[in-house]
Amino acid sequence: MGTNEEEKRKAMEDWEKLKAAEKQSLQDYRTELAMCNICAFCRIRCPVYQQVKWESVTPRGKMQILRNVVKGWIKPTPEVARRIFSCTTCQICNDQCDAEVNPFNILKVARKEFTAQGLGPLSAEKKMDRRIVEYKNPYKEPQEDRFNWLEVEVPKTADTLLYFGCVTAYRYGETGRAIVELLKKAGYDFTITPDEGCCGMHPYWDGEMKLSVDIAKENIEIFKKTGAKKIVTACAGCYSTFKNAYPELVDNFDFELVHFSELLLELIKNGKLKLKKTNPMKVTYHDPCHLGRHSGVFDAPREVIKSIPGVELVEMEHSGRDSQCCGGGGGYFTEFPEDAVEIAEKRVREAEETGADALVTTCPLCKTNLDLAIKRLDSNLKLYDLSDLVLEHLA
Repeated sequence: MGTNEEEKRKAMEDWEKLKAAEKQSLQDYRTELAMCNICAFCRIRCPVYQQVKWESVTPRGKMQILRNVVKGWIKPTPEVARRIFSCTTCQICNDQCDAEVNPFNILKVARKEFTAQGLGPLSAEKKMDRRIVEYKNPYKEPQEDRFNWLEVEVPKTADTLLYFGCVTAYRYGETGRAIVELLKKAGYDFTITPDEGCCGMHPYWDGEMKLSVDIAKENIEIFKKTGAKKIVTACAGCYSTFKNAYPELVDNFDFELVHFSELLLELIKNGKLKLKKTNPMKVTYHDPCHLGRHSGVFDAPREVIKSIPGVELVEMEHSGRDSQCCGGGGGYFTEFPEDAVEIAEKRVREAEETGADALVTTCPLCKTNLDLAIKRLDSNLKLYDLSDLVLEHLA
């Protein structure tokens, strides 16, 4: 048996074991797939459809494809898989679904099943997953360089573990320094681990379930060595992975999980962080899909912004649970970079319409895509991570 066939067979065996444990497969969703009434409410807000205008990439289009796959009328093919993976995982389709089918839940299972059959992930995402296996990050960066921007000493053990994530660690060291400086200023006790690696978000959304389980188990052992009972992260994707994926993947993820915006708000309210007024500015906030709709954190970042003297928060037309996706999630940016940035351009234009001076977010992936869009549009908007905005106003 050839290597590819052997890999497919092993993947199917792993999938069957996981499927038995989860009791979830596309066949389990036969009724929900039949309930899709093709109303097009999901299509109206789907960021991918708004960009490419193909019916087959809309949630309702995918539901019809999968319904025919389940019935045996359509065979799963690479082209079918490409349609299923053409998704930013923004999850707005669940909120828009008039039939309450929750199409996103079905699409998540479809990704797992297609990958188990050797039809996923798509090529660019597959390369990224392999880099994560080899380097513990998607950028092929050396592990010893992960925290080369860190300028202060931190305890080797503490009750709170500060987890940065790959994007912040390797691409936004200035934000990493801001986070550390804010916690040091507040006198907050925390540790980091030099063994920090990828949270496994990309493999999880690619349907690489065996790899996702392995990463989760390895990370949990690393976390336990720090003595921490709480994990704080400023990355929306890492937060969502720990909160929503790990309980599905493993049985022993029993850490308290806090997003950094929630901790910031607590420190500000308790007087641990004092903020000063600088030049008056008007800002608007972009809700990361994986922090907002996936994880239910909407208020904390806004309350932090409102607590800064001289800073006025103005909302975009689509905000909170109704927020429009930036196009950067779910591997979409990796596989379809041009479309992803054009989706972000729409979001930047919406931000500009508020009259804001700056656009603030709490996700390094969103920041990456929005930054590209701002530069391509030659926009005057200044882009901030929430941590950087707070540090700029630290008394």
